Amino acid sequence: MINRTLSFMVAITCFPLCAASQLVKETNPIAFGDIFVGHAWAKPGGLAAGASLNYQIKRSLLTLRYNETIRLHVDFLSVFIPIPVIEQRSHLKEAACLYGWRFISDGNAYSFSLGPSYNVFTERLTDGNNRTANYGGLCFEANIKWFKKEKRRFRIYGLFPVGNETGFSGSIGFKLFGNISKYSYAGVGLTFGSGFHKQY
Repeated sequence: MINRTLSFMVAITCFPLCAASQLVKETNPIAFGDIFVGHAWAKPGGLAAGASLNYQIKRSLLTLRYNETIRLHVDFLSVFIPIPVIEQRSHLKEAACLYGWRFISDGNAYSFSLGPSYNVFTERLTDGNNRTANYGGLCFEANIKWFKKEKRRFRIYGLFPVGNETGFSGSIGFKLFGNISKYSYAGVGLTFGSGFHKQY
């Protein structure tokens, strides 16, 4: 009698939990990486490129970012010998941690972030020597990205579907970025990413 009573109580307790677990839909974390290419303005400006890793918790976005900018000067050997000579004028390396907010709407997302950075700026002087400055800064960025709205099977070359449906996908977007520091700058770029851009 006791065993039957215990079995009945265990069944009553476990059944709602099992039923609830069937109703809860498993979702993926929001985690993705991206690279970008673009152009920056001001003293450390020039061609710009970088990469970032991103993780979202609710609307909070955590980002690790690495950027570089390089300013090049193109000249020719002479008027009679039009062979281009490329000379590097400056080079900036920037590593940063950012915190911000990200808002998702179907197949696109908007984000705004701020955070501390460590910068190494090297400038070529007129006498041919280099001058290097190490300093901190407050970096910022704003992004808009587009990605797939729902789970789909991965397609090789965009044509041949393989495997099961997945939320993993590529993305494309635009980035406004910069740094407020001893040598401030701002720039824009085109981003390409991959990962889980929302919970599917």
